[in-house]
Amino acid sequence: MTIPGRFRNQCRLLRIATLVVFAGLFLLLALGMIGLPWQAAADMPSARDTRVLLSVVGFLPGLGYLWALWAVQRALGDLAAGRLFQPTVARAMRQIGIGVLAGALLNVFAVTNLSRWIVGGHGSYAYFDLSGIVLGVVGAALVLLAHLVDQARALQAELDEIL
Repeated sequence: MTIPGRFRNQCRLLRIATLVVFAGLFLLLALGMIGLPWQAAADMPSARDTRVLLSVVGFLPGLGYLWALWAVQRALGDLAAGRLFQPTVARAMRQIGIGVLAGALLNVFAVTNLSRWIVGGHGSYAYFDLSGIVLGVVGAALVLLAHLVDQARALQAELDEIL
């Protein structure tokens, strides 16, 4: 099945937009980590270590989300190039799902609890961000749906061989 030219052009444009968003978010995360030594230099020595650890912990979920964005732009590039739809979509769904799931799990569990542990805070360890939980479920669902698309593609190939 060939992909219409209009759809391919839309994929190219959306890929460029996704790359711009990816670059902007990457720069924001990188600037947060690059600016850390100057911020930490103004702190007292005991606060410096805390600030560095909190920044690293806060940086972790962004890696998963950036991975998901990279998978989106890669899939859009493949579709714009006219590659097969089903394998491209299945791979993209799997990689986006893994990225979103990893970012959400890190955000819900690691950031919340590690931040509390680093600063020596007390309180409920059962507090979780609702948006992070929803993103985690969506990421897991994307991975499972990608598996379903792979199975459908294999079944279609088998039926094509029979006919």
